[in-house]
Amino acid sequence: MPELSETLNSQQDSRPVYSASRLSTYESCPLQFRFRYLDRIPRTEESIEAFLGSRVHEALSALYHTIQRGGEPCLADLLNDYRRQWEQRWHSQVKIVKQDRSIDSYKEFGERCLVNYHQAHAPFNHGQVLGLECHVAVSLDAHGCYKIQGYIDRLVSVGSGRYEIHDYKTSGRLPSQRDLDADRQLALYQLAVEGMWSDVKEVELVWHYLAFGKELRSRRTPNALNRLKSSTIAVIDRIEADTEFKPIKSMLCHWCAYQNICSLWGDHPDPTYTHLTNGSGNGRSTTVKPLIERGGLDLHAITRDALREAIIAEAEHEGAEIRFAEYDQLWIGVDHLQPQARLDGTVDGWVRLSAESLPLLFRQVELARLSAPFVEKLQRYLTL
Repeated sequence: MPELSETLNSQQDSRPVYSASRLSTYESCPLQFRFRYLDRIPRTEESIEAFLGSRVHEALSALYHTIQRGGEPCLADLLNDYRRQWEQRWHSQVKIVKQDRSIDSYKEFGERCLVNYHQAHAPFNHGQVLGLECHVAVSLDAHGCYKIQGYIDRLVSVGSGRYEIHDYKTSGRLPSQRDLDADRQLALYQLAVEGMWSDVKEVELVWHYLAFGKELRSRRTPNALNRLKSSTIAVIDRIEADTEFKPIKSMLCHWCAYQNICSLWGDHPDPTYTHLTNGSGNGRSTTVKPLIERGGLDLHAITRDALREAIIAEAEHEGAEIRFAEYDQLWIGVDHLQPQARLDGTVDGWVRLSAESLPLLFRQVELARLSAPFVEKLQRYLTL
């Protein structure tokens, strides 16, 4: 018979290695997670936002590779590299959801992001670059059962055991400091960096919001990192215990590559979903579905979806866990509710909320377990 340690190692090796993107995919839609990571259904579609972001990342990575080789990249070189990669990698399955945007407008947006970055950071001599698209991995527990991996856009040493983890963002929305302080991805990378370098004394997380020309920063305390480990392990446990992988309908569905095989959409795609672009990579896209079909947009559904996303973002700040299911069901982790506040429908440590449960939620505000703004968002969702 094999030794117990050999059995444990075999079990650990068979468990999947997770990433921040895998975890976020599951939280956004368990069915998409199953299609992508368990069933491994290949998809050729790619949103133009993802395509643009990849080209910008490639251009910035090439810039720092040039510096590492002793070169002095100029803005013209940076833009030329971006444009060349755009043309070479363009394909007919790039999908545009926002009808009012042309392909050229997206391409020019990426150029503005690069111009902003070059103007803000030339001559690019801040610290020592240790890695570009640097692969990192870490175990969240002492037994190696919960493994996380990822790729850091740029890892920098600024001396005396101080490190910076840099991430490039092409988003058109600027987050609050509170959002950054709750970001999971770069904090997981910090755990990996602390495990890979023995001299780490301080790590700073740095986001470059390129569209705004802004550099935003965050630091994590040891207590915050311990909470992150626990919450991430909890998400992984939820994934591995899930046997249904029910879909969640939201605004994010419009960008999903599996929409045409999803049970929530079937043969009736949402009227706001648009098209795949033509193959040229230039000019305005074609074959656009009408924005308003069969009665127009469902503003109620859009409002509810937006509120759902706001609740998910707020839940992490509260130390709460939120789950949305079919038929507008809303569940919250019971650890944050008093035992007497549990409602019927308690399942696996979760409590189902309904409009009738609002007094219980307000009681949690009085007990300082949940904040008033968070409960207000839950109230709006339950009564909308």
